Amino acid sequence: MKNYFSFFILFILVNLAAKAQDEPLFSNYMFLRTITNPSFVGAENTINATFCNRTMFAGIEGKPVTSTFGVETPVDLFGKRTGFGIAMMNDKIGYQKVVKVDFSFAYHQNLKNGTLGLGFSLGFNNYSIEPGTWNEDISGDDDSHTWATSGDPLIPDKFSGGLDLGIGFGAYYETPLYYIGLSGSNLNRANISSTKETTTETNYLYYDAVYKLSGAYNIEMRDPLFDLRPSFVLRTDLAAYMLDMNATMFYKKRYWAGFGLRVSPKNIASFTLLGGTELVNGLNVGYALDVNTSYMIYGGATSHEIIITYSFNIDTKRDMKYKSVRYL
Repeated sequence: MKNYFSFFILFILVNLAAKAQDEPLFSNYMFLRTITNPSFVGAENTINATFCNRTMFAGIEGKPVTSTFGVETPVDLFGKRTGFGIAMMNDKIGYQKVVKVDFSFAYHQNLKNGTLGLGFSLGFNNYSIEPGTWNEDISGDDDSHTWATSGDPLIPDKFSGGLDLGIGFGAYYETPLYYIGLSGSNLNRANISSTKETTTETNYLYYDAVYKLSGAYNIEMRDPLFDLRPSFVLRTDLAAYMLDMNATMFYKKRYWAGFGLRVSPKNIASFTLLGGTELVNGLNVGYALDVNTSYMIYGGATSHEIIITYSFNIDTKRDMKYKSVRYL
């Protein structure tokens, strides 16, 4: 009975999160700004590598799992300060999966009081689906179950939409105390379609354009060893929105702990506890725990996120002290 109920909840989540599948949520968004906003690539004087794995609604069969990896580097191009980056993402929920590869380019201009950055991204998305029905093992083992074909000719048993082009843009302004950024992805709203034997093309869905407004501010405490950094990111497809707010305290700029809220139009979707540390020079590890407050979560009240970042400069000595925080 528990498996049947878990599948029912999963069915609801898949339908509600279908559009969000194009733009996964991250609780460590303040350390992933080059992944979500192409204008930030190359903004620092180091080569940065980032890995993040997020598991939502832990305990539910077919739970959303997102893994992303990105590398970005500053480049002096014709005497101009620019940056290049590549990001790869694997996003899976239930029987749906999206694989994305994005290439980003950004231009950075020093102004009187800060830095202005402009960037764009060009990527390729692959959407696939393997629907089926939930079968219990008639042997009586409650933990044994399999996926079987649906048997419905209107639902493909296996489907891949091929490669679809994704276009994005980004801009930011940053000072030593704060930054503000704006970005958009999937601006071309590519269709996900399949050609039947009748050569009639059937469109199943399309990628929604998603816009993100983000920002952070550095508050220096009386004790110089501590810094408080509130931040936010607002995501919207112009039909609905999701707002993340976070306040993180840093100690000696290499240890941090914070608290955050994720707000939807109807309620507070979750609250977040996060923390991390710089293990060695340039290598940082962080963890975020989301406690989901939605009434429909059954057996999946928590979400877990691990992030690893590494910064280095190949043109300097290895004992150089790198900036341990990805912003400010």
